[in-house]
Amino acid sequence: MNFEGNQNRYINSKHLGVQVVKGYLHTGKTSAALHRTVNLKNNYCLYRSDKIAFITTNNNNKMLVQSFYEATVKKNKPSSITLFSLIEKEVEFFSLDELIDLYFELYIESSGTSFKDITESDKLLILREVLEVNENSINKIRTIKNSSIYFILDEIQWIKASMLSKDEYAEVNRKGRVKAVRKNSSARELLYSLNLQYQSRMKELYFIDKYDKAKYAKLMVEKDNDKYIHILLDNCENLTRGELNFIKALYDKKDYSSFTYLINTIESSERYAWLKNGIKLNYMNDFDAFKNYRFASSSVKKLDNYALERFTYVNLKHKSEHTFMIDGASTSNEIIIDYNDKQEVIKEDDLVEVPMYSDIAAGEPIPMNGEQESNFYIPYNWIRGKKDNFILHVKGDSMKNANINDGDFVVIRRQQSANHNDIVAAEIEGSATLKRLNLKNEIPYLMPENPKYQPISLENKDASILGIAIGVIKQA
Repeated sequence: MNFEGNQNRYINSKHLGVQVVKGYLHTGKTSAALHRTVNLKNNYCLYRSDKIAFITTNNNNKMLVQSFYEATVKKNKPSSITLFSLIEKEVEFFSLDELIDLYFELYIESSGTSFKDITESDKLLILREVLEVNENSINKIRTIKNSSIYFILDEIQWIKASMLSKDEYAEVNRKGRVKAVRKNSSARELLYSLNLQYQSRMKELYFIDKYDKAKYAKLMVEKDNDKYIHILLDNCENLTRGELNFIKALYDKKDYSSFTYLINTIESSERYAWLKNGIKLNYMNDFDAFKNYRFASSSVKKLDNYALERFTYVNLKHKSEHTFMIDGASTSNEIIIDYNDKQEVIKEDDLVEVPMYSDIAAGEPIPMNGEQESNFYIPYNWIRGKKDNFILHVKGDSMKNANINDGDFVVIRRQQSANHNDIVAAEIEGSATLKRLNLKNEIPYLMPENPKYQPISLENKDASILGIAIGVIKQA
């Protein structure tokens, strides 16, 4: 594979310690990091016990990255043989989830404690108990007194997710909140106290959340001597500080070791992700100095593209277009909107689930098939939040002059009436077609947008409107 500029500099760098690789999606960060492991294996694993860990955010990503490494990177021969390259060793691949689960299970075994997952209603019940006990203190601090229970719970969960000490919380930059809470204030001091009482009550009731799992897993890692001399951590923008600290605990820091953060320049999908909202990487305790690489583009086919499907959504009414991507390796229903200068993740709560059915003809009518094939997720604001929509796969080219082509997916708003000039999905005597409705004359017609097709007269025909076309999804 051919790498360029900063990619090559990073892969072949002699710099060890902490390295940060930043860039937009599909700029070759993961591919370069996997090739970097060859350099680390051959030159910076001095003993047989020295190990390299490549950690991804979920199991699907782990399998894809490992497969790419086995098929492509591992075949690379070192340009020169060194003493260290002759020592047989492998890169170990993990997902963050499996590592936390592994060490959390070890914690349960060693402590003999049995936990149960906490629900949202349980959280509110526990917090109400804590707030009632602290009513006098709360009434003295206007910031907390005037805050909702949901605001306080959100702040507590951020403290937990970030594994913050009292002193750290007093000083930490806390941007992106609806309501600001001043640093080193009595409000922060009280919030931290409420957090400790909330956590204590959770523990008494044997409740646990995912942030507790990371905390207990970290405790077990700290007792374990099985560490990694080199760690490469992918998709750091989605990780909490607690998760980052858990992975740091796996790091065997020596003069010849390295820790690489791979960070996508993208809005994070994790509410309590640490590396956003003004938080700087050098706040990560002992990681005060690091080598920074920024990837802007790449001329090679990159691993970062392995699971991304690229689409364009065309709004037929407003003639606007949105470029977006779907990550096939993700376990979440979310899309990535691609702007010129940044990318944004839209999560499931802000998406509409639209059912997808079989073909509709942009040509001669074809028989209808009412069986749902799958679902597609579209942002609420693209289709004005309406829920009664469906998607049909276009076959044929009769609507090509309306920018609706063979293979496109057309979004239909379900309704039985339409206006003149609307593009409609119509059923004619059991067959379906996509055409522009013409109501100017006494006899209604379905009009093609391609001169090689003839208009379809609806006179004396059993016809009905299934809905009007509001958008088109085109796959790149």
